[in-house]
Amino acid sequence: MKENNTKDLNKVTILPLGGLGAIGKNITLFSQNDEMIIVDCGIMFPREEMPGIDYIIPDFTYIRQNKSKVKAIVVTHGHEDHIGAIAFLLQEIRVPIYATKLTIGLIQSRLEEKPLHYTPQFIEVVPREVVTIGSFIIEFINVNHSIIGGVALAIQTIAGTIIHTGDFKIDFSPVEGEMTDLYKFAHYGEKGVLLLLSDSTNAEREGFTKSESTILDRFSDIFSDSKGRIIVASFASNLERIQQVFDTAQKFNRKVVISGLSMQKNIEIANKLGFLDIKEDLVIKIEDAGKFPNKKLVVMGTGTQGEPMSALARMAFGTHRHFTVEKGDTVIITASVIPGNERMVTNIVNSLMEIGADVYYDKAENIHVSGHGASKELKMMIAITKPKFFMPIHGEYKQLKRHAQIAESLNIKASHIIIAKNGDVLELTKKTFKRVSKIPLLEMYVDGAEIGDIASDVIKERHLMSTDGVFYASMVISQGMLLSRPEVVTRGFISSENTKIHNLLQKDVEEKLGRMLRERKPAEEIEDFLKKSLKNYIYKLTRRNPIIVLKVIEV
Repeated sequence: MKENNTKDLNKVTILPLGGLGAIGKNITLFSQNDEMIIVDCGIMFPREEMPGIDYIIPDFTYIRQNKSKVKAIVVTHGHEDHIGAIAFLLQEIRVPIYATKLTIGLIQSRLEEKPLHYTPQFIEVVPREVVTIGSFIIEFINVNHSIIGGVALAIQTIAGTIIHTGDFKIDFSPVEGEMTDLYKFAHYGEKGVLLLLSDSTNAEREGFTKSESTILDRFSDIFSDSKGRIIVASFASNLERIQQVFDTAQKFNRKVVISGLSMQKNIEIANKLGFLDIKEDLVIKIEDAGKFPNKKLVVMGTGTQGEPMSALARMAFGTHRHFTVEKGDTVIITASVIPGNERMVTNIVNSLMEIGADVYYDKAENIHVSGHGASKELKMMIAITKPKFFMPIHGEYKQLKRHAQIAESLNIKASHIIIAKNGDVLELTKKTFKRVSKIPLLEMYVDGAEIGDIASDVIKERHLMSTDGVFYASMVISQGMLLSRPEVVTRGFISSENTKIHNLLQKDVEEKLGRMLRERKPAEEIEDFLKKSLKNYIYKLTRRNPIIVLKVIEV
């Protein structure tokens, strides 16, 4: 679908390609006067029914069809669900990228993993800076989040001002930098905001999100009580939290070891750009950890979501090259669990406790605060910007719905609120905000070097293999005769000890193959017939529908 070339001097088109109905894959297009800007371009982590998939990226078909209109990519902050797919997008278009200093550093780091055949243009911005991109005028507004360098956007369009909050909370005593720029949001509220797009992640939580600064005292309490090694798991992007761990380790005269490539890279980038204050000799090489007693060590790594290959998981299950969790260790998992990861985190916690470690891992321990505003912060954002129209973004449907209800409670008309879905084409004028059409979107997976549609045969087959197993049979024939008994292999639907069913299946293949050879059927027809016949027979025996792979080899 290409955009209509007819210019409407009073119309702005908004098209979310991701970020709605689920957490992740944030990307929104804004178009006017045949010009387009792209806000964010992130990844989403796979669901349980997507075995083996690394992550999911947006469908760029619409952008590809309208790439001559794209003027820039504007990025709100450096989390993977906002920058993780930029390397893929830059293979489709060549446009400048506007972002703050740390965000640019993180994007450039991702591009090293997936190099382009050209050097993209980065334009560094700072809060309260105003830039002109084609017919768009954008001011960057400082916001607090769980990563340094987060900004909201005030986008001045031909219809009016659009505020895009990015991910935000209102922290009155932030660990790093200034608090969310309420004055600037209020300034636009007084001038007139036509549309507010606002972060909905914590819309269901009452009150205010706690300040990041409250974590420091809790860390001190845990460190003072710990007699052995301290292992801290955090998101690699949460630099404020990492700084707090460094400061607390320094206070208690402990050395810090960094474990995990993503954690190491982010710390190196942030330190190089001046966003971390690391005292001399505080961080030591992982190879030198053995020179210090456990009571003098802090190990910092990833693994807050129970990821099997993370530093914490490998330490918990004894597969880490350098560390294994021992009795007397203290483990701090300083993050909230992303929905869908509860089981993996529980497995890690159980394993750690069984070993004998002291584990701090949930909200009751006061070792994590969210980077997203709760209901009162969302109310404050709506109250000070006073938008005419409202659209909740960044959240599952229940969070978007709750945020819409919050907006209604502040006297925004229900008819002025849209809970959009990915692919909805929204039209904004000075007087109206409406859904006008929808474009089809595919979920695009990244699996190693391969990119494909999540509905492809590859994913379906993997899901089938994980639930119903595989049946494989190979048969060698020559001049219409079977040279040896068919080789039958079953995986994942009958146990290796169940020789009875295995023998029945092998006998069935042999008898049916013999009959078809006597009828002089070609190899292709034999394979098709056997596959259909075996599907019914296997289900009759096992109540399973495994993937069936047959190979007739003619010699």
